[in-house]
Amino acid sequence: MNKRAIFPRGKQKSFIKNIKNNQKRSWTELAIKIEVEESTLSKSYYFEKCSLPYEIFKKLISLTNDDEKNILDKYKIEIKDEKQIIGRKGIGEQRKKFSSIIIEFNKENLTLDNSIIKFSLSDLDKKIKIPSVITEDLAEETGMHLGDGFLSAKRYDYRLKGNANDEKEYYINYIAPLFKSLYNIDIKLKNFSDCFGFEITSKALWEFKTKSLGVMAGEKSKISVPERLKVKDIKILCGLIRGLFDTDGCVSFQSRYGYDKYYPVISINLLSKNLIRDIGEILKMLGFNPCIYLDSEYGKICLYGLGSLMRYEKMIGWSSQKNLNKVLEWKNRRKSLIWRM
Repeated sequence: MNKRAIFPRGKQKSFIKNIKNNQKRSWTELAIKIEVEESTLSKSYYFEKCSLPYEIFKKLISLTNDDEKNILDKYKIEIKDEKQIIGRKGIGEQRKKFSSIIIEFNKENLTLDNSIIKFSLSDLDKKIKIPSVITEDLAEETGMHLGDGFLSAKRYDYRLKGNANDEKEYYINYIAPLFKSLYNIDIKLKNFSDCFGFEITSKALWEFKTKSLGVMAGEKSKISVPERLKVKDIKILCGLIRGLFDTDGCVSFQSRYGYDKYYPVISINLLSKNLIRDIGEILKMLGFNPCIYLDSEYGKICLYGLGSLMRYEKMIGWSSQKNLNKVLEWKNRRKSLIWRM
C-alpha cells in the first residue's frame, strides 16, 4: 500500500522551503534531484495542494543531515496509507454544491407534426416508421446524430459511424436495437476504412430529421441543438446529452492531488461553437458547472471532479459500454472512496 507524509498546515511548505534554501538549488534542480515534475514540486507540494508521497518525502530527507525520526518529530508528521487521504478528498468533492435544476425552456408539447413527411416506395416497402412524439430515446438518438452522425444536404443519405476499436459493442448492442425500435430500420453495421457504423438512404427519415425535428443537414460546423428539442423536460434533455457525449465525448481520469488517474473529467470537443453554447446552457439548467472553452477552431466543455461524475451518472448516465467500463474500472481502483448516490 502506498503511503503519504501528512504535515500540519503550513509545515510541508516550511519543510520544502528549508531544504531548497539549504541546498541552494533552483526549483528545476531540486525537482530533477528528487525525480518529480518541477510544477508538481513548486506548486502542488510546495503550496500544499496535496500531501507528499512517502518516497518523495524520503528523497527530500536524504538531502538533509537529519534522520527520518527527527524530521517526523520536528514537523509533527504522520505517515498514513494513501487510501485514507484519497478517501477524504473524495468525500470533500462529493460535498461540493451544485445549482438547482431550473429548465428555462418553455415548450412542453412533445407531439411532432409529421403531416408533411413523404415516404419513398423503398420506405414503404421496408415499413419504415417515424416517431410521433419526442421521447427520451428519440432525444438520445438525436444526440448521437449531433455527435457522430451526418445528414447529406444533397441526397436522402444518413450515416452514423464511430471508433472501430472500442465502439463496436455500443453500435451492435445498443444503437442497432434503438434504430429498430424508433424507425423499424434494420441497420447494416460494417467496418469502413477507419471507423465502424452504417449508412442508410431514406426519404422519410431525412425529411423527419430536417422538417419535424429541425436538424440541420450538410456541413456540421454551424449545427446547434434543434429548437424542437429545447423543451421543459429533464428526461428529454438528459437523453440528448447522453447520446451526444456517448458518441463524441470522453470520460477520463487525470492524475491530480499527487494521485494517479484519480480525478474525473467528462469532456467533449466539437467543431460547432453554437452546439457547445447550447449544450453548456442545458448543462447549467441541469445544475452542472460546465467549463466552456472556445478558440478559433473548436469549442470544448468539461465537467470536472467527483461531484460532477456522480451527478452525471445519476441524472444522465451512459449507454456506451466503453464509458461504462471506464467508470467501473475507476471505481474498482478507488474502492476506498465512499460512493453515495
